[in-house]
Amino acid sequence: MRKWNAILTAAIMTLFVVHGVLGALNMFDIAVIIAKTISYTMVMLIAVHTVLSVILTVQSVKVWKRTGAPYLKENRLFWSRRISGFALMLLIPFHMFSFGATVDGVYSLYYFSGSKLFASILFVLCLAVHIIANVKPMLISFGVRKLKPRAGDILFFLSILLVIAVAAFIVYFIRWNTL
Repeated sequence: MRKWNAILTAAIMTLFVVHGVLGALNMFDIAVIIAKTISYTMVMLIAVHTVLSVILTVQSVKVWKRTGAPYLKENRLFWSRRISGFALMLLIPFHMFSFGATVDGVYSLYYFSGSKLFASILFVLCLAVHIIANVKPMLISFGVRKLKPRAGDILFFLSILLVIAVAAFIVYFIRWNTL
């Protein structure tokens, strides 16, 4: 089950990169590229990833209860993964529905307020924590031997994408509030 979760994680990361780049291009007003299929596929994979992660968490908690040794201090990274994932589950629906909706076949944008900007930046920060905490375990699941260079490259690339996402949200907010 852990291997399947790692495969899902890699697929989600790949789709996230595409979604992030296309979303940034839209928010920077460079190109309007709507990729609903990518977004909906990513949401479905995230839902499966969430179910598998909950199952694995329950299994871990059962072992801790049986042995009486939760090692909470030593498992901070484990809990940061779970807490950041839970926060993302709360913020993903907000992200999905904060930009607009289709009514009678016409897509209408919603006003992008300061609270939406704040929530969007919080979403990116939670995503950053979740990615940072999970890259090494994902690579271990794939049997990668030299973790530091590979994990460093992935984290560097995704960090750049996350910074671009925050910048895109800020530019989008400024565009909405100066029109």
